[in-house]
Amino acid sequence: MTQSQRLTTTETSLAVIETIQELDGATPAELAATLELSESTVYKHLYTLSKHGYVASDGDEYRLGARFYHIGMYVRNRSKVYELAGKYVITLAEQSDEESDFGIEENGRIVTLFDSVGSSATPSSRLNNYEYMHTTAIGKAILARLPESRVDEIVDRWGLPSLTAETITSRAELDAELDRILERGYAINDQESIPGKRVAGVVAEDPDGHVIGGFTVSGPAYRIEDTDLHQEFPDILQRVVPEFEAELVSQGLL
Repeated sequence: MTQSQRLTTTETSLAVIETIQELDGATPAELAATLELSESTVYKHLYTLSKHGYVASDGDEYRLGARFYHIGMYVRNRSKVYELAGKYVITLAEQSDEESDFGIEENGRIVTLFDSVGSSATPSSRLNNYEYMHTTAIGKAILARLPESRVDEIVDRWGLPSLTAETITSRAELDAELDRILERGYAINDQESIPGKRVAGVVAEDPDGHVIGGFTVSGPAYRIEDTDLHQEFPDILQRVVPEFEAELVSQGLL
């Protein structure tokens, strides 16, 4: 795709949507100021997006519309692979007696599709559900499996922003961490995205070695010891995730 194929009008609409999300609702004046656009231009985009259900007005503010929820459910359910992953999120939560997640990489970010803290897996409801790969266990586990050129692309695009005092912020540090992940077979997120949360994660892959996504087990730092993070959690993940991979094959889903 060449630069001439880009549609600036579409890009502006997308910028309006992303800014409304970032600001958790915004007036046309706020959007115009943030995006450095005229209010008349912003109104045109809001009118079109509102007509199709992608934004809704709440007094003077505009918020994202419920149409996105419908689309999100379609994306989550479009693949039987992801539906099966939800079943194994429950298994991991039950066996660890902690929280479990399943997420995928998309456009160099991690999207969590399912999470569970008990006997049922639900669509992820967390507010920040489009995470930087270098801050998450799933993201780092996937990065460790990618060619260096692809890692370069992701880091060049998104950078290595700091979310907590523990976040990796240098490429040298990230490369060293990815080497450790390959050596031990699992990744950790030790309060790197959220203070007080310790996470272990592994990738799930198809028989050809292509990454499908990643599973995690996590818990609060006040309760999760190093032996949990580096032994119990990885042991559970490395026992259960191969069962998921095997069932994908047995059901003919790959």
